[in-house]
Amino acid sequence: MSKPAKLRVVIVEPGQYAREAEIDNTLEAEQAVVGGLIDVICPWPDYKACLILNDEGKIIPLEPNRVLPEYEDVVFGTFFICGDGGEDFCGLTDEQVARCLERFRQPEIIFDSPTGIVAMRCEPDQYERFIRATRGNGGKPPPKHRDEPSR
Repeated sequence: MSKPAKLRVVIVEPGQYAREAEIDNTLEAEQAVVGGLIDVICPWPDYKACLILNDEGKIIPLEPNRVLPEYEDVVFGTFFICGDGGEDFCGLTDEQVARCLERFRQPEIIFDSPTGIVAMRCEPDQYERFIRATRGNGGKPPPKHRDEPSR
């Protein structure tokens, strides 16, 4: 069976609604979506889907994006979800797209609390206002280093 030229995916960007998209089925295209080296996790083995993220998202650091309770962790930076075809990635089915869009639809404001990671769903404009308000440096991105993960 040949590798499909395009993949049907769901792209999830910090502060934005999740969206369905079609990307080229190449390493270069996948790296372009996440903005760097890719890492693959499969948090839903029964669901046959992979989450593709920037391998250095926490180190750079990229913006916190969505909480992933399956790992008790946060995904930093843009990620996408595609199908797990065993040896290769494959496109998502209609059911998988619907499930991913529902799960990751709304942006999340994420912060640490004494009891652990807290995520509040919000609208994109609320996310932007929160990010601007919490950066005491005029809304500039955080420094390009991080000593340790947030958790």
